[in-house]
Amino acid sequence: MSSQLLRELAPGEAKAGDVTDATLSVTRAAHVLGVHPNTIRAWSDQGRLRYYRINARGDRRYRPDDLQWFLSAAVRQADRGDDIDQPRRYAADPNLGAPSPHPLPSGSGPVAGLPFPERRLLAEIATMATGDVGPAAGLERVVELLQASHHLRAAALWEHRDGRNLLRAATGPVPGGLRELAGTYGLLGRVLAAGRPIVEDGPDLREPLVPVVAGPRTAAPVPAAGGTWGVLVAVGEPGRPPIDPELLAAMAAPLGVVLAQRALGEESERRLHRAQALHRAAADIASELDLDRLIGDLVDHAMVLFAADRGAVFLRRRDGSVVPRAARHLSETYLAAVSGSPDPSLPASAIAAARPLFATGYRNDPRAAAHRAAVVQEGFDTICCAPLRDGDGLLGLLLLYHDVPHPWPADDLDALSTLATEATVAIRTAHSFARMATWAAQLQSIQQLGARLSRLSTVREIGLAIATELRQLIDYHNVRVYRLFGDDLLPVAMQGQVGEYEDETPERLRIGLGQGITGWVAHQAVAQNLPDAARDPRAMTIPGTEDDLDESMLLAPMCYEDQVLGVLVLSKLGLHQFTDDDLRLLEIYASFAAQAMANADATERLRAQSATLERQLRSQRALLQITESILTTLDPRAIVEQITDRLGSLVRSDNVSIERFDREAGRLELLTERGVRPAGRAGTASSRGDTLAAWVIEHGDAQLSPRPAGGQGPAGGQGPAGGQGPA
Repeated sequence: MSSQLLRELAPGEAKAGDVTDATLSVTRAAHVLGVHPNTIRAWSDQGRLRYYRINARGDRRYRPDDLQWFLSAAVRQADRGDDIDQPRRYAADPNLGAPSPHPLPSGSGPVAGLPFPERRLLAEIATMATGDVGPAAGLERVVELLQASHHLRAAALWEHRDGRNLLRAATGPVPGGLRELAGTYGLLGRVLAAGRPIVEDGPDLREPLVPVVAGPRTAAPVPAAGGTWGVLVAVGEPGRPPIDPELLAAMAAPLGVVLAQRALGEESERRLHRAQALHRAAADIASELDLDRLIGDLVDHAMVLFAADRGAVFLRRRDGSVVPRAARHLSETYLAAVSGSPDPSLPASAIAAARPLFATGYRNDPRAAAHRAAVVQEGFDTICCAPLRDGDGLLGLLLLYHDVPHPWPADDLDALSTLATEATVAIRTAHSFARMATWAAQLQSIQQLGARLSRLSTVREIGLAIATELRQLIDYHNVRVYRLFGDDLLPVAMQGQVGEYEDETPERLRIGLGQGITGWVAHQAVAQNLPDAARDPRAMTIPGTEDDLDESMLLAPMCYEDQVLGVLVLSKLGLHQFTDDDLRLLEIYASFAAQAMANADATERLRAQSATLERQLRSQRALLQITESILTTLDPRAIVEQITDRLGSLVRSDNVSIERFDREAGRLELLTERGVRPAGRAGTASSRGDTLAAWVIEHGDAQLSPRPAGGQGPAGGQGPAGGQGPA
């Protein structure tokens, strides 16, 4: 053989003008290699030259690149002084895959001294390292070459992962389809425990390690960084010596390096892909401001990223319970059973740990005891929960489910935690956007309601308007509008929407300043949001109502120029029914209501003052008329009668009388009277000191007495206030 033959055939193609077929016959292959056709057949039978059987007669065909590979090996052996024509025992296998496109190792070192089959196997392993061949196909090629080159009955490669041994490649079919064994089982377990090659031979070996279970077996660990990747197993023909364990270990060592390299590359690629996918998912979620669509997108992205069969997002309500907001492939029965995150449960554990947690075989997990029946009926195996935390508080939960056991590696949990963090920011942003939009609409509504209140002129009208229109801002079951009169808070308007509030009356709701929650708010002028009003120490139960009713309350004082005019009270059945945003709205509206109340008070005062001035004007006119009558009439009796008549029209009274004081006699004489008293008293006289009139004459002061005159004075004493002067 010479290197000239190698140059006659370009890589991957036949010599121009000689070979035109995709494969070559024995004769043409012999021409290319420069040998007799029988030599070609001998090399083929020895397994040194690869061929294909193309028909039932067994005719052989050769690929040009197989011939090139053979020539390359022959030239290298010739350059080192080896005799390529020295007979070797190789098993022919017409079904082997394509040969390695890489030249066989040469030069000095341990590889140079290896026999040709081992070097060919190492070349195939090197091919795997370049990534030109997929890992599954490469492993199959390695075990096939191992079997063919060493006259083995079978060969297999097992990977040790998560305490199990998984069959990755084997020659021939696997008995019973068995592809997974316990990590400590049989020869594989013994090799893994010892960390070195082991040879076993005996007539009754029945471990299902490879398709052929009888024969001498050699197993060597496949090393990996920080441990063992798996086990390489070679089963020889019965009655023949097993393969050298040191030789098998020498082949397993580079295989472990290549597998570790491939795994590292695949892991890097997977992490890069995961990072890019997380970035795209986070960008997609962050661009959505509608909360419902955002939650739905979050579930979909999470299921795709982590290959989950089901998924859901639960959000926390104001009362602290966690309820589903979006779900995929989960039944309503299951969602209802796990709402509220009962403790113990995996979600409750994830909340307490503030990080993602998972559990395989969740139906048998002690944390699923509270809803085990729902888990069994739903049919999933693995659950993973990531809390959506907003600072120190809980915003919600992201849950993913797998129908088969799915242990979550640490990097997947880290990726899920990253996604949960991004989702929390997006959900908080959507909440803020929705809140701002709601605030804008509510403030506009408050302005409109305030304008309506400003057009009302009485406290009663304002109270009814408040009770009616507040529902546009806040959902409630009952509203009360209290007005402060002195030290009493009186309800001027109320509306009950449910049975617990429909039979309220002003008399039952009346309360003193500083008493109960409402009185406290009026006294302190501090708004309150009470998630559980019945258990507030300031609470006073209204007579005829339940004292332990689950009720939420909002209370806001109506303040105008640092003066409390009243209190707005909203109630709703249930706990934690109102938010601080609701309280803020009620405070704003209470300020509008206070302004309207103050305006109504001012209007009422102006109306009263106007009526008073009008009465005074009428009185002045009447007095002028009386004066005119006095000046134009000379008859004293007529003057007295006119004065009596005029006074009856000026002053609202039941009786009007005029008495004249006779200084000489010291007595009062009734000149005239009008009203309900019996007639005929005119001309009668009474002593000076026994009437209120006598007291007025004595002191020269006009008096208003709430008591009828008579006896010893208005108070039954020595004067209008009991003899001590006017009251």
